[in-house]
Amino acid sequence: MIEVLALAGAVSQIAGSISSAIRAGKDVSDLLPHFGKLATLDSEIQLAEQGRHKGPLGRLTSSEEEGFAIASAKMKHKEAMDELRSCCMLFGPPGMWDMVIAEQANARTRRTAELKDAAAKRDKMFWIISLVGGIIVFALGTALILFLTDMAVNG
Repeated sequence: MIEVLALAGAVSQIAGSISSAIRAGKDVSDLLPHFGKLATLDSEIQLAEQGRHKGPLGRLTSSEEEGFAIASAKMKHKEAMDELRSCCMLFGPPGMWDMVIAEQANARTRRTAELKDAAAKRDKMFWIISLVGGIIVFALGTALILFLTDMAVNG
């Protein structure tokens, strides 16, 4: 779902391309999808911070490296947003930053809902498979005990 170690690099790359495009005087409407990508990365960072980017078994094996990667991605995102805010206010048309914030809020909301739905489906599938597996093991164990008891009693 989310490659945590690559989040900081992706944030830096997208923010750099947006910043250079704003300085070059590109149209705001051309840049809004890029701001949406930045908001998508922010929602992925938030989900990774909550630990919901992994399955139930994967949550048991979180590493320090992953925690540092999440912290690094959060810092990069904050730096990128500060830089983009100043670029929009200095080089962009009036009201550009307000439009960017609105677009990012919409994109973040959509992506967070998608990621939470995917995590819920994955967790539900895990528990269903675990339950079915448990029932099968119980049934086979019971059948084996009955078979072995019958063999011991009836010879």
